[in-house]
Amino acid sequence: MTKKYLTILSLFFFYIFPLSAQIKPGWTNTQKNSISNFYYYGIGTSQVSSEESDTRAFIEFSRNVELKVKSIFQREVTEQGKDFSDRTNISTELISDISLKGIAITERYADTTSKYFYSLIQYRKTEYDSLVLFQIEREVVLMKVRNKMIEEKRQEDLRSQKVKNIQEEDRKKEELRTRQEELVIEQKLQQQKDQEAELHKKIYGEFLKTSPPEKVVSLRNGEISNGNNSLMIRSGLAPLRFNGGLYARRFWMFELAGNAIFRYGKFNQQEAFFKIQILPRVGEFTKTSLAVGVVQAVGLIADSGYNLKRSKYSLFVAGNVSVPEYSYSTFSFYGDKRKITIGVTTYPFYSQFKHHFGFVIEANTIFDKDFRNPKGNTFVVNGGARLQASEMFSTQLVYEDYEQLNLTFEFQF
Repeated sequence: MTKKYLTILSLFFFYIFPLSAQIKPGWTNTQKNSISNFYYYGIGTSQVSSEESDTRAFIEFSRNVELKVKSIFQREVTEQGKDFSDRTNISTELISDISLKGIAITERYADTTSKYFYSLIQYRKTEYDSLVLFQIEREVVLMKVRNKMIEEKRQEDLRSQKVKNIQEEDRKKEELRTRQEELVIEQKLQQQKDQEAELHKKIYGEFLKTSPPEKVVSLRNGEISNGNNSLMIRSGLAPLRFNGGLYARRFWMFELAGNAIFRYGKFNQQEAFFKIQILPRVGEFTKTSLAVGVVQAVGLIADSGYNLKRSKYSLFVAGNVSVPEYSYSTFSFYGDKRKITIGVTTYPFYSQFKHHFGFVIEANTIFDKDFRNPKGNTFVVNGGARLQASEMFSTQLVYEDYEQLNLTFEFQF
């Protein structure tokens, strides 16, 4: 009898226990929820894995408690005061984070037949509310600390910005003061320049207005005739004899000129010039003129006779600069392929005699032997005195070519 009962009992456990192991919990039936209203819950299902069903359970639980958590959070924040409440941002992410702090899966079930995985999160409402309240209180404390730090940083930024504003204002004031000082200095410098210009005009204005001479001794510079015509007669002294002459005709900015040079009473050189004045007495404190042109010349006529085929042609450049500060002087230059000449006409007694009395000196470097003096000097210095009756008539007494004292008369008409 005992053996029979044991067999029946064995068969009972063999069939009953596997069946009981396969019984699904009631909470897995999401269509007919058996969970009490005293609980917050979240159920997750998956055909993939229990991990996925866990994740879905957390999502569902968070969705179910979100409004409650937000309400508790809002109440706690409001109780801290309006100032704290206004500066506190309760974001969805923060609510979701607090909702799941300390939360774990309550129960899992795997249906091997349908291959479904179930996960349950279930908390008694009073227990969960207490847990959430604790987490919210901690978060509020942290928020206070963060808000305090933010406020301190904001105040520090305001102080720093205030200091920067003061520094910027001081900098602008300093720049304005510096600029005002610069303007005062500029005005004083301009006044000084105006005074200097006025003084310069008062002292040297008459000199700069008067036309400078067209030549030094033999050098003809960048000026052209004051009148339409210019005539120069050159006479030797001791012995007295005719040593040459020049005639120039002016047409606006152009000039045609012919020059004849005699030596020992014999026709020795001939020159013809065509000149264009390209810079006519420009400048405020100095006067500068510049001219270019072409020259035709024949030399050694007394020895070889005049032959136009022996003419030598060359471009030339000539100019002059009047600088009143240097003893009321006009510096001149001339250059062509035959020679280079520099010279100066100066009026050291201008305050007494104006343009009526001055001195002239020039230095000539002569490259072409046909135009040298009988001694064959390549370097010759000519100089003498200048007397000027008016702008239309002047005379010079000069020593030329280391051999002859000449008296020249020049007429402008």
